[in-house]
Amino acid sequence: NDLLEDFDKFMNDDFSTARVLANMFEIVPTINSIKDKILNMRSISSGTLQRMQTLFYNYLEEVFGLKDYTENNETFSGVMELVADIRKEAKQKKDFATSDKIRNHVAALGINMKDEKDGSITWQRR
Repeated sequence: NDLLEDFDKFMNDDFSTARVLANMFEIVPTINSIKDKILNMRSISSGTLQRMQTLFYNYLEEVFGLKDYTENNETFSGVMELVADIRKEAKQKKDFATSDKIRNHVAALGINMKDEKDGSITWQRR
């Protein structure tokens, strides 16, 4: 909460974006630990999680202007979900050559695919 509280304080202090980004980098390991189920989501209050999400969105997209302007985002997401499903099917059939080829090809295009513990496959752009 203290790190989040400082966002506005730093921006009001000569528009200190570097200090806001430094706080974000301190918070990210906690977010990743929750996402990777290393840290229990209940260890942080729902209000703090909501505040974190809101402030990160507001600062990254609205203040810093880091928006994703990719055309046809829904189409791209749909294609990537299909690619992930095909890769998952290949893995289930123990066709690891095809599975690896898909992962390596999309990685070369700047997309990381991750095999989750529950058997699902997630992806994200670098």
